[in-house]
Amino acid sequence: MQIAIVDDEAPVRETLEGYIIRYAEESGTAFSISQFASGDALLEKYEPVYDILIFDIDMPGTNGLDTTRLIRRTDERVIILFITNIAQYAINGYEVDAVDYIIKPIGYYDFALKFAKALRRVERQDPEVLFLDTTKGQVAVPVPDLLYVEAKGHYMAYRTADTEYLVRGSITEHEEILRRHHFERVQRSYLVNLARIENIRTGEIIVGGFSVPSSKIYRDSLMQAYMRYIKR
Repeated sequence: MQIAIVDDEAPVRETLEGYIIRYAEESGTAFSISQFASGDALLEKYEPVYDILIFDIDMPGTNGLDTTRLIRRTDERVIILFITNIAQYAINGYEVDAVDYIIKPIGYYDFALKFAKALRRVERQDPEVLFLDTTKGQVAVPVPDLLYVEAKGHYMAYRTADTEYLVRGSITEHEEILRRHHFERVQRSYLVNLARIENIRTGEIIVGGFSVPSSKIYRDSLMQAYMRYIKR
């Protein structure tokens, strides 16, 4: 995930980069970080490759708000998170669809809260990646890698070919999210990734080499969803 930090104060840039590295270590998410000392420096080389821009508003030259207005002409996708000395400066952030703003001096926990919010916005824009708040921290998992999801008590177990991720919640809550990624209920405790189905048998679904139990109750809805997916 590509992150750009834009601030005219080098100590602030270094602090923010340190916070992102700390967040990465705690969450297990990988980031590539770039620094720019001004909005003009970013505009000079700007390409729509960044996922998140962390922007100081009050800077010499083209200020942060004006810079992001120019960026929005060519990049509607990038997530913008403002930092500022005065909250009033961030009021017009809605013009560029900024996700939030952070008041200086920046503490880690305030930053982590707002940064996580920005990551969730990225997730909604990129349906091929899920950010899972697991029992061991946040991880980014490509949707094609997921085979099935199983309810285990108060947790949901997200299964890939070689890893299981435990995420707190009920199957009903997770089913609502996963339907957008072409997962379908096949049994009271299981959702499968339609893209990874290898065989549909009586009483079981083969997904990525794993056997997942299926129920007659869900068979008709599964077959309808699977045929819609295949046609699509």
